[in-house]
Amino acid sequence: QSIAKAAEREHIAASAVSKRISDLEEALGAPLLHRNNKGIDPTPAGRALLQHARTVIRDLAQLESELVDYSKGTRGHVRIFANESTIFSYLPEELRGFLAEHPMVRIEFEAEVSPTIVQSVAENAADIGIFAGDIPTGDLQVFPYHKDKLVVVVPKCHPLTAMERVRFADLLGYELIDQEKRSSIETLLLRAAAAEGRSLRTRIRVGSFDATCRMIQADLGIGIMPERFAANMATVMNIAFRPLAEPWAIRQHWLAVRDLTSLPVAARLLVEHLIQVGD
Repeated sequence: QSIAKAAEREHIAASAVSKRISDLEEALGAPLLHRNNKGIDPTPAGRALLQHARTVIRDLAQLESELVDYSKGTRGHVRIFANESTIFSYLPEELRGFLAEHPMVRIEFEAEVSPTIVQSVAENAADIGIFAGDIPTGDLQVFPYHKDKLVVVVPKCHPLTAMERVRFADLLGYELIDQEKRSSIETLLLRAAAAEGRSLRTRIRVGSFDATCRMIQADLGIGIMPERFAANMATVMNIAFRPLAEPWAIRQHWLAVRDLTSLPVAARLLVEHLIQVGD
């Protein structure tokens, strides 16, 4: 082992190698090499430094590999704020294909009402927002996602089950299980009631569609929710649903981001995937 051979292998002058070693020894306060007429051998301090250097080089190589993965979108952490309708309807199936292709991406969900979702994206608390309704979005970029249909959910023995389609005015004589405050559905119902010059009769307020269905099954009122969720729950609960014959019962859901081009790659790829699989 010799400095000359090391210098030749690295294509630098032997004097430059000697200078770097001397500088290291001075900085560390310990000799790194034994020099003799046969060449050089590492001291105990030199062997310790060599071990740590190899660890650092290996870690740097691993870091470089992981950063390449991040740049390709194969790793990352994506924060999504979404309304309950999409979490229970479309997202699970549509995420399955994305995560199968990008297994190292981690997704964090937060269920919120639509106004909070838009605000969270604007404030950078979420990478992606999924909401419904005509909520002002300011400078956010917004893309159409899915449409859904709202239906009336009632106990199976309820008089409204005799109707094929139900108008909103038909509901106003019944107790309604109210939705979470400021939700897009509550906003629609309040507007519709105001247009009729009436007010909603609400007995119970709950925070989820699942809880709404349980209250309806107990004959504590009727509810409004997306058809897809109602159809699933009707197979396992003693409830029924009927189409809501109002133009506003067809809702558009939206994807919102601050700026698609500046999103982390994993988040951008997810947005593009959801746009592609949406309606």
